[in-house]
Amino acid sequence: MHHDLNTLIRAPYFDTYLKTLESSDVEACLNYSKQKFIQLVTSLSEEQLKYRYLPEKWSIKELIMHLIDTEMIFNYRALRIGREVEVQTLIGFDENSYAQQANVATITKDELVQFFSSVRESTLLLCKTFTDEQLARVGNASGHNMQAKALFFINAGHTLHHLNIINERYLKP
Repeated sequence: MHHDLNTLIRAPYFDTYLKTLESSDVEACLNYSKQKFIQLVTSLSEEQLKYRYLPEKWSIKELIMHLIDTEMIFNYRALRIGREVEVQTLIGFDENSYAQQANVATITKDELVQFFSSVRESTLLLCKTFTDEQLARVGNASGHNMQAKALFFINAGHTLHHLNIINERYLKP
């Protein structure tokens, strides 16, 4: 993680995601994590996507849906923090409830890749619509102060974090 990312967020929890990043260029991070993630997912079979390494853990399909849901929520948070003049305080969400509620049984691998890719493309375009001043605005999300810009970095790092989890826990014998 680059030192200037430390100033974007004051939440140790998110360090897990930020430390996966090798650049302080948000667009480069978003593109790199998208490319690496799609490369892995397209190499998996439909059967592999249904695999859970423990019965209570998400399947890879559910994990991909978690990434999509989370990215949309973080983009909403960035919008609220960056566009609103008043300081925003945004509540958290229950990622496990979202995973249980998402109907991934009928969605194919190609559709999941398309969904992930289209959300990431919208993230890249959304980021370009912020001024430097808006990106620097600080709000509170899930009890942590963070700049709007941090949420875009977190999207990239969150993807790489889960890519590592798939490689280490789902694909290793």
